[in-house]
Amino acid sequence: MRNIFNPFIVAFAGFSSLALVTSCSKEARQEAAAESAVESVVDVTEDYCELLESIKDKDSAKAAIAKMDGLADKYAKVAGKAKKAGDTPPDAATVAKTEEQMKPLQDRMVKAATSAMPIIATDPELVKAFQEKQTLIATKMQEAAAK
Repeated sequence: MRNIFNPFIVAFAGFSSLALVTSCSKEARQEAAAESAVESVVDVTEDYCELLESIKDKDSAKAAIAKMDGLADKYAKVAGKAKKAGDTPPDAATVAKTEEQMKPLQDRMVKAATSAMPIIATDPELVKAFQEKQTLIATKMQEAAAK
């Protein structure tokens, strides 16, 4: 009597292997997306620091605020990368490296904002424009995360 289950066993093993490889591949893509998102946060934060640091007077504040559209797009890309990562966190080494890079950037951001905000605050139109751009950044990030 011939074993009729043998082809089924082979087929099952093949499908199981394919599912395992697909699952691992998806997990690897999500981990790579998480790492990319975390690394991109550093770049965007640096860009935001540079933008704030460029504010020296009302004219430079207007110019910086005009550049915030591009910053909003960059933040949206970061949010999109984070969405691709799903629930998969970046590896511990990436997190540690990012935390190390972010600490001086956070200090730099506070210093730049402390310097820029009084200049922006001198003109209600600048305040309004700055707030609108901040809202734009938040909106674009939410839209990217929802896609």
